[in-house]
Amino acid sequence: MNKTQRISTTLLSLIGLALSIELCIVFYNANFAQNAAPSICAINEMFDCDSVAKTSYSQFLGIPLALWGVCLYLFFLFMTYVDKIQNIKFLGFLKVFKNPSAYIFCIASLSFIISMTLASISIFKINSICIFCFITYFIDLLIALFTKSWGKGILFEIKTSISDFVEAIKVKRYAISFSIIVSLAIAVLTFTSVSNILSPQMIKKRLWTNTFNAYTKIVDGSTMGPKDAKVEIHEYIDFNCPGCFIANLYVHRIISEFENVKVTQHVLPLQKTCNHNMVMEGHENSCLKASYALAASKQNRYWDMSDILFIENPETEKEILEFARLVDFDIKKLKEDANAEGMKEELKSAVADADSKEIIGTPTLFVGMKKLIGVGSYPEFKKTVIEQGGIEKMPNTKNSATE
Repeated sequence: MNKTQRISTTLLSLIGLALSIELCIVFYNANFAQNAAPSICAINEMFDCDSVAKTSYSQFLGIPLALWGVCLYLFFLFMTYVDKIQNIKFLGFLKVFKNPSAYIFCIASLSFIISMTLASISIFKINSICIFCFITYFIDLLIALFTKSWGKGILFEIKTSISDFVEAIKVKRYAISFSIIVSLAIAVLTFTSVSNILSPQMIKKRLWTNTFNAYTKIVDGSTMGPKDAKVEIHEYIDFNCPGCFIANLYVHRIISEFENVKVTQHVLPLQKTCNHNMVMEGHENSCLKASYALAASKQNRYWDMSDILFIENPETEKEILEFARLVDFDIKKLKEDANAEGMKEELKSAVADADSKEIIGTPTLFVGMKKLIGVGSYPEFKKTVIEQGGIEKMPNTKNSATE
């Protein structure tokens, strides 16, 4: 490695290392520190490192990508000076690394290719960009360019790296050392992948996936249950209403326990912004949450959003989108639909529907022909369903998630 390559690779690796350490801090604050202030690169909705850090795409095999970055740049620095380090007493075995610039070029090139995939996910899937991440992507490209042996093809660099590796593991002590390192790496990555100890967003994603799949339900828009069900339940709710939270649990359980019942959930936000019946301001952000529930219905994921809004109780649009990203909603479409001009008419129509049925509060439920205002005990609710013709499933077919 010549002087220019050494200086350039050192400076770029140090910048990349500093950014990766900062991104580790961003990741920690976003996922582990509840009251942490927004990071310096959380500029706006489009450029927001914090939002990206909270998604399941910010890790690989249970390890934060930022931590992978730290290891990457430390590797580059190590290889940049390995010819100096190997002259230290007891470190002569490092002479096995004969062509460090070739190794750096190959790893940096591979890293850049992976980075372009991550950039595409960030732009088209997450709809938020981590500026520091994008800087490291181009640092990887520059490192690859500076360490390239000009006049020789890319295949030469790859062949050189592979050839050196093959020659090295022919030596027994190197083969044993390599086997031990690989075994330790597999053990660590297996642990982090299974436990997700360093990536809580994966735990949350798994939790939500289990929540969505906890009940056997046929879903069509905001209707859940068999399409030919004899008993229909119409539930009018406000996502900020405590009683509605209980009613929501009731209807999910009913669907799991009865074979001929379906539930349609209707939004009735008790907020003056979108409900002309409200004299006082009412429940804050109820209109926003109702908008996102109706928008999710356009992706046939109304009930997924309903679960998120009830259980996680996000307070802002940003928090709603963070949960939506976590469970793979089409974020761009979701946000466009929720904020479309037509959404105001949909909310107005929802309020008008409730008015036509003389509903003045939530939760209000129609079980068959019977109207229920508020929530009582679950046994009483279940009794009403049976009175209206509900047929319970046989014990051996009941979903164990409700037992």
